[in-house]
Amino acid sequence: MIGIIGPEDSIRLVLAVAEAEGRAGEVTARAYTDPEQAPELARELDDLCQVLLFTGRIPYAFAAANGTLRAEIDFVPHGGIDLYRTLSRMLIAGAGRLPRVSVDTIEAATVRETFHDIDVEPPTEIRPIADDNGLLFSGLDEITAYHRERYESGAVQACLTCLGAVHRELSAAGVPVWRVEHTRAAVRDALRRAWLAAEVRQSRATQIAVMMIEVSAPPGRQRDPYQVERQRLRLREALLEHAQRMRGRLTTVDDSTFVITTTRGTIEGAIARQRAGHASLLALRNVDLPHTVGFGAGTTIAAAEDNARKALALGRQDGHVQVVFPDGDVYSSGDAAVPRRLRETAPGVLRVSEQLGLGPLSTRRLLDALHQMDPAQVTARGLADAYGVEARSARRLLNALRAAGFAEEAGLHVSTGAGRPQTVYKVQLQRLVSALDGDAS
Repeated sequence: MIGIIGPEDSIRLVLAVAEAEGRAGEVTARAYTDPEQAPELARELDDLCQVLLFTGRIPYAFAAANGTLRAEIDFVPHGGIDLYRTLSRMLIAGAGRLPRVSVDTIEAATVRETFHDIDVEPPTEIRPIADDNGLLFSGLDEITAYHRERYESGAVQACLTCLGAVHRELSAAGVPVWRVEHTRAAVRDALRRAWLAAEVRQSRATQIAVMMIEVSAPPGRQRDPYQVERQRLRLREALLEHAQRMRGRLTTVDDSTFVITTTRGTIEGAIARQRAGHASLLALRNVDLPHTVGFGAGTTIAAAEDNARKALALGRQDGHVQVVFPDGDVYSSGDAAVPRRLRETAPGVLRVSEQLGLGPLSTRRLLDALHQMDPAQVTARGLADAYGVEARSARRLLNALRAAGFAEEAGLHVSTGAGRPQTVYKVQLQRLVSALDGDAS
């Protein structure tokens, strides 16, 4: 499910586009009157939705700053296509002439390019609201004041804003203002990204995960064999009950090591419950023998078990339950507020990481993302969604793979919506896996 958060008019547009795509049943929406309400609405939808899509950068930034959301978050960006439509309307209204304008939200380079494309001198009064480091303003009043000062000083004759609240304030003050609204094409692209992200998230949730338990015998050389057998039966019963709660399968490795196979989604749910202060599946119940527990997730059972063993090793050191994820992230029940990462030392991984210009754990994460895709049809946008980076960063990754001999250009993908054609790459996934495993041939 995709959650949509924005003002009422933007919500109506997004729902209409979703219905036109035949997927209206896959979205649910919450409208606000002030962008600062976005974090509260996001928390309301967080448990219901895999992805939350905000209709603007500002509510997205407010929600992102909250820092407690489990869902993936994204926003519908205001771009050149939205500005084109607004300028077209202005040209019609002005009999082919454009007034001098101030523009907010949209990046300056995009604004200048759009004006150059229609052979009009670009504006000099441009106020983007964000860059790669985050928001560039302290509140909507600041943006309103920016436009109003430019108009009242005579620097501009009209204002272009992407922000509904700013549009209302300027209109009420008698300032000529046009609102740059999203086009259906822009909304469609954002929704398709959100649906793809939800599918990737669902795929990740079904990754294999294991809970590995090491049990120590109580001290004492001479033990009653009947008591030993009773303890063994009680232990197995407790582990079977825990496996049932996890909807997993219990297997015995040896007399002191047991494995419960489940899914990553189950483990992530257990972590969320523990963070919220509730009883969690991370801890065993009714096991009276000394024991250590470690969790691991991976794209294969072997990878998940390997990560679980790493988690056990960490748990022996500090006595806490550890969870090791495929990208090296570690969750510890001892101090969940402090993020941890494992260090990679495998020679093959170190060698390939150097070739790609990545850290070893980032290389593992890249491999995990590529496993979620068709290696014969990889695009920057698809890799960005799977890997969790911006499209420009994904393009750099694909160029690095090509330069290292792990990928080649296979053609172009032309979207039915707006946007330039995307280069399609064929990734030699098996060759990459072999190189990571240490096979340099």
